[in-house]
Amino acid sequence: MQENIFKIRRAFLIPLWAMVVLFFALFVQSLFIGQLWEIIVSAIFFAVLLAIAIEASERAIIMTEDKLKIKKFFRQKEFDWEKVTNLGIVELGKKVYFLISAARGLYFFSNMTERHSELLGLLVKKIDEERVEPQVREYMERPVERLSLIVMSYVAALVIAAIIIMKFLQV
Repeated sequence: MQENIFKIRRAFLIPLWAMVVLFFALFVQSLFIGQLWEIIVSAIFFAVLLAIAIEASERAIIMTEDKLKIKKFFRQKEFDWEKVTNLGIVELGKKVYFLISAARGLYFFSNMTERHSELLGLLVKKIDEERVEPQVREYMERPVERLSLIVMSYVAALVIAAIIIMKFLQV
């Protein structure tokens, strides 16, 4: 049985994990040469960012011939193709969210998923035509890549690195 696995784009995960490491370094640095509020703030940012990074790394959409699995951290939803009631789309500029309605809930993924247009094409093939909204087919003709969030993530990692360097040099 062939499985197609789609995860969050690595181009986003790399700077996200870099920020986790940098915030940990900032936290350790604050333990030695920081004030109490710096220790608390850096620990909170590190913990929150670590949780987000773990969740983003574990998130996956797995498609097989007879089932769709949506895997998140410590959770996995699995349902047959007959249980899918609707496939829709919400476009907010370069942010695009794909909505899957099923008998047991509403699930979504964004265009930050790797190969999201391929995933969408496979979903459209598996779901009956009357359950796929026309906007989904229109989107498939002109898919949108979301690069601004990736660029902002790299910029944020550079800013955190600069803060660590300035704090180390006591600027």
